[in-house]
Amino acid sequence: MKKIIIVMLVILFAGLSLSADFDYQLDLISLDPLHKEYFADRSKPETSLTYLFFIEGFPDRLIQDKYVSEGNPNYVKVYNFNGEIPGTGKMVRFNLGETISLLRNTFTFDSWLSPIALDFSFQPLLSFLFTGKFDDNIGYDGIYFFGGTFSIADKVSMRIGYHHYCSHYGDAIIKRISTGDRPGTIDDSFWLTYKYVRMNDLCFGLSIEPFSWLRLYGEYLYPPRNIRSLRPDMFAPNWVERNGHAINPDYPDSYNSRIVSLGIELTYALFPKLGETTIGYDLHMYEEGKVKYDSVNGGPITFDEDSPWDIEHTVALEQQLGSGLSFKMTYHNGRSPSSFLYFMKTSYLSIGMRFNPDSSLKLFNVGT
Repeated sequence: MKKIIIVMLVILFAGLSLSADFDYQLDLISLDPLHKEYFADRSKPETSLTYLFFIEGFPDRLIQDKYVSEGNPNYVKVYNFNGEIPGTGKMVRFNLGETISLLRNTFTFDSWLSPIALDFSFQPLLSFLFTGKFDDNIGYDGIYFFGGTFSIADKVSMRIGYHHYCSHYGDAIIKRISTGDRPGTIDDSFWLTYKYVRMNDLCFGLSIEPFSWLRLYGEYLYPPRNIRSLRPDMFAPNWVERNGHAINPDYPDSYNSRIVSLGIELTYALFPKLGETTIGYDLHMYEEGKVKYDSVNGGPITFDEDSPWDIEHTVALEQQLGSGLSFKMTYHNGRSPSSFLYFMKTSYLSIGMRFNPDSSLKLFNVGT
């Protein structure tokens, strides 16, 4: 990371050296990100309310893995829901998130590299899932990025920092857990605080906008050696230890629980009086697909080096409805929208509204 920061500074000062005259501006707080959110990413930080219509993969069970001890393999236990969740086949999702640019430094000068800008970026997101009647809470995810972002000529941007996932059960899940032989009761082995956690992945993202209507991006996430928590245990590389023992000593060194995403976005004002129309495609690839477990009957966990990564596809279409509001449609095929249901193969359609704050808002500007 230090080398990348040095390269950024070299580019910055090289650009400034091309012009004796330049303008400088400092924005202490801004809602206009240097590295924009990924439009079709299901974990995009935004404030929105959407209705999900499941084609397949509506939750009907939970699974939890259990690390035993050295010499004993991890295994999966299945917990069925006691009765179907009301509103089966439908969910309501409420997202509360935003990108906040802090201490943005912008240098403008007479060169094709101009402007050059860098800042500290924070992208928090709370994503709540409810039953179709919008009453019981299925669960919620806490997701955020924090780190540095850098932009050149409003065409190329990158971000470097940490990306966090953390998933939690809601009341609609907990009260419907059943062991099968004792309906309506919760097995003593059920781990109430079990969650999908990656705390915190190293994150490297690159975005290119060759034209005003086209954007391409890619991002790479992987857990550092000093990661505080990486769960479920079955997804941990062989260097992760618990109580002095490697959790998965048989996993090959090549496996590092990585996540790679790629995407494309097209934007055009089909209805100029309303605002821009955007269509985007996002591809997510999870190396965790090499970890094999019986998600139906439970059983031991194995690793298959030859298996492909888990793949998920998301296509989104959005139309602005004037200032501050957009209508959005999405098709998703991949993981469940709630991270603790990572084992479900899910596809759904969604429609909803997104609130768009004025991205040009800047507070406490200082310029020369």
